[in-house]
This record gives sequence, structure tokens and C-alpha cells, in this order.
Amino acid sequence: MRKHFDFYGYNAPTCGKYYMDNEVYTLGEDYRSVKRYKEYKNIGFTQALLQHDNSYNGEKWETSSAKKCLDICAKVGLKVILEDKRIKDLSKEEVLIGENGRFKTEKDLVDFLDEMTAIYRDHPAFYAIQLQDEPPYKNLKNYATVYKIIKKYFPKMELQCNLLNMVLHTHIAPDPEHLQTMQKDYEDYLRFFAKESGINYLMTDEYAFRGNNVLSSWSIPTFQVLANVCRDLGVELRLVLQSFCQEGMIVNREDPDYVEGSCHWRRIGEKEMYWQMNMALGLGCKEFSYFTYFTKARKALRTQRAVSDGIDGGALVNLDGTRTKLWFATQKIIKEFKEFEPVIINYNYDNSYLFFPEGMDKDSFTYTKEAVLSDTSKLPISVKTDKCPIFVTEMKDGDARMFMIENAGNPIDETLYKKRVPEIEINLGNLADKAKFYYKGKLVEKKVENGKLKVKLARGQALFIEVK
Repeated sequence: MRKHFDFYGYNAPTCGKYYMDNEVYTLGEDYRSVKRYKEYKNIGFTQALLQHDNSYNGEKWETSSAKKCLDICAKVGLKVILEDKRIKDLSKEEVLIGENGRFKTEKDLVDFLDEMTAIYRDHPAFYAIQLQDEPPYKNLKNYATVYKIIKKYFPKMELQCNLLNMVLHTHIAPDPEHLQTMQKDYEDYLRFFAKESGINYLMTDEYAFRGNNVLSSWSIPTFQVLANVCRDLGVELRLVLQSFCQEGMIVNREDPDYVEGSCHWRRIGEKEMYWQMNMALGLGCKEFSYFTYFTKARKALRTQRAVSDGIDGGALVNLDGTRTKLWFATQKIIKEFKEFEPVIINYNYDNSYLFFPEGMDKDSFTYTKEAVLSDTSKLPISVKTDKCPIFVTEMKDGDARMFMIENAGNPIDETLYKKRVPEIEINLGNLADKAKFYYKGKLVEKKVENGKLKVKLARGQALFIEVK
């Protein structure tokens, strides 16, 4: 049974250099230092994900960036998830094991893994290896095999497996030529990997805050389907949350990072981070990661897609090493989550529901059009709202219940358009006398009359109600 939440960010402190058109540029500081990793930990992170210039790919160990960072993390008190491209790419093999495979036998694969990991797996800071990010369905069989074999022969070694979300339909579909609904194909994608691997958690990234100030129509349903599958399988939910913005597009088809069309994710702030983290917590998420901690130099500068202005840039930390407003907002919210941890850590997700203003339904809002609707009459509580859809989850710990009531409206409506903070009414019925209320991690007093309470919730904010 997990006792604590875990937090980490993609792209931990870098070497301070980037490479473009065969030239090496320096940002003026090597961020791989005790000071910078303490700063990384001080935001509230418990793990460090070493990627890119901090990965390990078989070079001389004693002078490698990976060893340097592992040594620092041991001093700072961080567990390390390490990228090893030699292992990360295994699931992309057309045939992994067999007569025509990369490895003739399972033992050959085990010997390879043993040799690759021997030099770092006993390091005091080492915790896990990152496997391929966002594998398509066609790679899932090998992906699951790599996971299963590593856990069988190296059981102390953890693995980070971040799966796709509900956006690229043909990538998640078992049969791209005969598509089912997006929801059904995503469920099949998740269940197939869980069954083949025997993994004890499922994880994805889905970024809600898109260009033109909209919320993605696929974020809420992705979170719901993932949470429902985790509940059904009895595995843990983990999520990657958005902490970046990107603007523009890649136009060089020879570049391996080429993406067809434009990629727009808007800047986010404290309101948007609350929107994500409250929803994740209400869905029973136990491990939270953020994309991205450090602005990615190569993509930022080569493609001109990432904003970095020294004030509130394209990530939690700008290219020049300055902390953004979002860094401080995220630190504050993580602190609140940790204060709430003893209360909520043992609650497991049961279901999610949406309540809409009178005369409206899920098609009234772009970001709920694809949402999964459950019968709200089965909930022992109800919600009235006149402005925004309200996202409600129910969690259970034995006979105890926890309800998360979140204003799922677009936070930018308040930031840019000065939309008022709406008041909602929660009817607790016969649960009212047993209810405790938590807001931003703290126990708060609420006035309940005839089983009902009225509360103002800004977009992205949530009230947690515990009933024992």
C-alpha cells in the first residue's frame, strides 16, 4: 500500500548546452549541480527523470553525465528514473525474441539487460528505467515483454511506462483499418498492455490547455477512461500534467522531430495547474509528473515553438535557469497536496460524474463533448450549477467516502474575460451530518442548511468532502 505521493518533472536540470546545425551553444551555466537539484527537489519533487543530455547510452561511466547526476541526486535525496536508449528502443523491434528476432531466446535478452544495467543499477540513487514514451499499439507486445522480463529477472528495478492518450486514434487502435469508437479502442489499448505486462499501474500524458484559449476535448475523457480501467484492473493511476507551452510548427521534413501541421499549447498559470491537479487527485492519481521542468533547448530554439521571456515562460524553469511564476505556483500546490496526503492517500477512485447548468448538456461545451457520462442519480449527492460544468468523482476507503467537486470550466475565462466566480449548490442529503470539507489541502468550515451548502468555486478549484 502506497504511503506517499510521488512527484517529478521531465527534463531535469541540464548540462547548460544545446546543439543545433552541428554547432554547440552554451547557456552560461552547468545546471547539473547540488544547488540546482536542491532547487528541483524544493519544488516538492521526490524523483528525478534523467533524459537527453543526462541519459546513459554506454559511454565511459565514470565521466558520464548520468553518473554525475546520480551522484548529485544521492546527495540531495532524490530517486532517479534513468533513460537508457539501448533499452528504451527494444520495444520498437519488429521481432524481439525468436528465430528472426533481435534475440534468439529469452535468456539472450536477459543477458543483454544484465550487461546494459550492471554499471548503474546498484547506485544508491537509482530507482527506475524509462521505457519508450507513448508507444503505439503495434509496439505494445514487445513493450510489455521488456517490462515483464525486467521485473521477472531484476525485480528491484522499477520502470516508467508512459502510454498514449485519446488523440491519435490509429495509433491506439488494435486494428487501424477497422476503427471502433475512440473510447473502446483506448480501453482495449490499455487493457492489452496491462494484461501482457502484469504492470501494477497505468500512466499517460494529456495536455488540456491548447491554442486559441480552448480546453482539449480529449483531456477529460482520457482521464476518465484511464481511471475507469485502473479501477477495474485494481492498478494505480499515474499522470503527466502540462507545465509548458509551445507555439508554431516544424516544417523540415528531414528533421526526425518533424510534426505535420502546427502544434499549439498555450501558457498556463496557477489556475490551470489547479484544474489539472485537482482533477488528477480526484481520479485517485498517486504519482504526478510534469512536462516540462526545464524548457527543452533544442526544440525551443530550433523550431521557435517554446516561449521563454524570463517571467512566465514555456516551462517551470526557463532556458536561462530562472524560475517562472508557474514554478512557484506548482510548489505551493504540491505543498497543499502533501498536507492533504494523510487524509486522501488511502482513498481509491470509484467513478466520475458531470453536472451541467440547466438546459445544457455535454455538447454545450467543447471540452465535454467526448466525456464519459455516468448516471448521476446513483450518487448520494447532487450539484446545481448555473455557469460551468461541474466534475464530481467518488472515492472509497472501506465504508468511508470522499467526493471531489471541481469547477471544470476553462480557467482562462476568468483570467482574460473576467468571468465571475460562480456559486454552486451541493445537496448532501443524509450525509450532511457526517461530512468534513477540505479546500486547498486544509480542513475548512462550511455552513450546511437542510443538507445543502452553497460554495463559490473558481474554474479549476475543487472542494473535497469526506464522509465517514
